[in-house]
Amino acid sequence: MKANISHLRELQAIDQKISTLDKEIAASAAEIDSRRASLVGHKEAIDLLTEKIAACEQQRRELEAELEDEQVRIKDRQAKLMNVQTNREYQSILKETEDGKKTNTQREETVVQLMEQIEALKTKIEEESKICEEDEKMLAEDIAAVEKKTSQFTAEKSKILKNRESKANAVTASLLKKYTSIRDKRNGLAIVPVTGGVCRGCFMNIPPQLYNDLMKEDKLISCPTCHRIMFHQTETEEE
Repeated sequence: MKANISHLRELQAIDQKISTLDKEIAASAAEIDSRRASLVGHKEAIDLLTEKIAACEQQRRELEAELEDEQVRIKDRQAKLMNVQTNREYQSILKETEDGKKTNTQREETVVQLMEQIEALKTKIEEESKICEEDEKMLAEDIAAVEKKTSQFTAEKSKILKNRESKANAVTASLLKKYTSIRDKRNGLAIVPVTGGVCRGCFMNIPPQLYNDLMKEDKLISCPTCHRIMFHQTETEEE
């Protein structure tokens, strides 16, 4: 039984190395995904700003067309003033002319505001474009670095997996099944030491009689609290 404990400890150490490599590979991939998401966000911002510019340009063109049309009407009214017959008609045309001028002044002010908005939006697009260029450059560098790192990790993992297969074959099928089941349920930790009567998996005290049985090392014993497989370890060994 002592040999089985030794094999399981070696197997768990290998599995933990594999888990660490998998996490590092996943973390690297997550960094790339985050960088891509940031780049997509900036590109979407540019698209939105471009749409706003197009809308402002369309509104500006419409206002300028209205300005021209109104200016023509103002000239026509001014020409009519020379031929009016009554004071009432004169005052009516004069009011229409003044109202047209006032409306055009408002249009001109709006056009100026729109042009200022367009310039501000273009400035933002330039800023976002620069960020995109930097992000694209960094993304390319990150992808190259991650691909290199992933290749190294994959090669290392492949060697470790061969070693794992050898260690797993040294354990009986039933014990390997039990170990795997516990490891899956207990965050990768299936076999743990007990030092000074305390399970180092859940840090709970185990019953004295169970601790005495554990020290005999003649059978597999599981922690009554966390159900991990236990083995005795002296405080000196722990240090």
